[in-house]
Amino acid sequence: MPRSQSTTVQLSHVIQMVYRMKKKNVTRKELAEAVNGKLGVATRSAAEIVDAVFATMKSTMVAGESIKLVQFGTFTVQDKAPRRGRNPRTGASMTITKRQMVSFRPSKRLRERLNK
Repeated sequence: MPRSQSTTVQLSHVIQMVYRMKKKNVTRKELAEAVNGKLGVATRSAAEIVDAVFATMKSTMVAGESIKLVQFGTFTVQDKAPRRGRNPRTGASMTITKRQMVSFRPSKRLRERLNK
């Protein structure tokens, strides 16, 4: 489904509304309320939209693909090789298994807004 200019503008308003929230963490419920307030959809529909976005993001990253959100940032899945480490409780040497992790790189515009 192609995005229209108005949808992009409305999404940026939702993101701005979330920035204005002075809490350290924003919940899915608060995101749904922001979507509800900006788009005028029912609260339940707004919650379903937020859940659908996160479900799509999760399945994309589980598949090993990156997610690029223009003017926001890029989520990438990185492979970490096994390495030697220490158990902090016992000090015993151990091998930390290989794994995947998600990293986020903010866009230039987002970095500029954060560092004002």
